[in-house]
Amino acid sequence: MFPAKLQKYEHITELTPEIMHELIERIVVHAPDKSSGHRQQKEDIYFRFRVAVASAVLSRKDYDKRRKVA
Repeated sequence: MFPAKLQKYEHITELTPEIMHELIERIVVHAPDKSSGHRQQKEDIYFRFRVAVASAVLSRKDYDKRRKVA
């Protein structure tokens, strides 16, 4: 059942709300951390089917650097 559900998304070109609801169980956004002098915020993405958990740390400092380049 699990591989069959994911196979239909193998070549998607756009992430739609419907696809997100089918693949992602929940997203946890943690409180911002400013202890380093820059605002950082951690997010955990829990996928359905218990195949993976992804974590990301978002940094305002990195975002500002990218905006200046663009």
